[in-house]
Amino acid sequence: MLKTPKSIFISFLITSLAILAFGDLMVVSAAQVTGLTTSGSSFAISAKQLFLTAVSLIVAWVIAQFPLTSVKWFAKRSLILAIGSMALLIPFGRNINGNTNWISFGPIDLQPSEFAKLFLVLWAALIIERNLNNPILVFRSLLTGFGVVLGIVLIGQDLGSAVVIGLILATLVYLAGAQLRQLAVIASLGIFGVVTLILIQPYRIARFTAFLHPFAPDIYKNAGWQPAHSLLALGSGGFFGSGLGSSKQKWGNLAEAHTDFIFSVIGEELGLLGTFTLIIALAFLVYLIIKISLMAPDTFSRYLGLGIAFWIGLQSLFNLLSATSLIPVVGVTLPLISYGGSSLVAVVGALGYVAGIAVRNPEISEEINTRWPLQPRRRNRSKVNK
Repeated sequence: MLKTPKSIFISFLITSLAILAFGDLMVVSAAQVTGLTTSGSSFAISAKQLFLTAVSLIVAWVIAQFPLTSVKWFAKRSLILAIGSMALLIPFGRNINGNTNWISFGPIDLQPSEFAKLFLVLWAALIIERNLNNPILVFRSLLTGFGVVLGIVLIGQDLGSAVVIGLILATLVYLAGAQLRQLAVIASLGIFGVVTLILIQPYRIARFTAFLHPFAPDIYKNAGWQPAHSLLALGSGGFFGSGLGSSKQKWGNLAEAHTDFIFSVIGEELGLLGTFTLIIALAFLVYLIIKISLMAPDTFSRYLGLGIAFWIGLQSLFNLLSATSLIPVVGVTLPLISYGGSSLVAVVGALGYVAGIAVRNPEISEEINTRWPLQPRRRNRSKVNK
């Protein structure tokens, strides 16, 4: 089935759209209670999510048409965009649940860290391509660029984003040929940053002990509440679930049911069958992105695709581990599934870059262009550098 580039690309499109549609469906279910209590309409949040899905798909379609020269032009400036967008949090950031990671523009709330992940992957791919034979320079450049962004993230005390960005850095440095001692430096800095964030906030210390025994009498009604009710939701779903829309935990017991803990609602309503199917679908999507990336005829596209694949994969993994109380709650969304405009537009936009990588592959570009006008007409301007 996946023996040709064409079949891989079509599978990528179908899988991406299927996961995205499933995510919208689950937001409709999981956000009913929150929408009713905050806006007076059980469909207020899901309607916004559907609108943002349409916007993100348009963004992805536009991105997929960019020639390689335009993508590289944007990548060259992406580090400035990442630092600039994150720097806005210092004077204008809004504190929510102890994290200063939101900026409000009237009715619009943006989370710059979600876009910073994409900007950093774009910039890193360009740095790796330009210095592929000099892994030490790659290491120093990426450590500096990512370090500045991570420093701002740490100021805002956004532990979840810090962990994901740090893991993206480690993965890209490793793929670029870093030595073990260089990875050890990144790991040491990462551990220091995480420990610092935990120690300066008492509630985080409680979180890092609560996930081990969330039902303990002295923990359950405090830091153990979210992981406990997440496990209750997952456990009560059984194999087939209680039925779409019939979750009990979303009725005030499980905070962030439509965002960070939407996986728990899926487990309660669709059971083990639903959660297992979703995990397989996300893993398959990451696999397809890796396959498309490795087929890319140029180094930049190859590392861009791999960076996007590991970003989506690692963030998904951390969300699932948090929902199942295998790690403390870190506060990251489940890509393509959770409610959240910034995350949705950033991730779907990233998939647009992956689609662009695919249609620049000469083995499939001709047939793809006859069915979906994704490839720019002036292809002679985007000659790749092998």
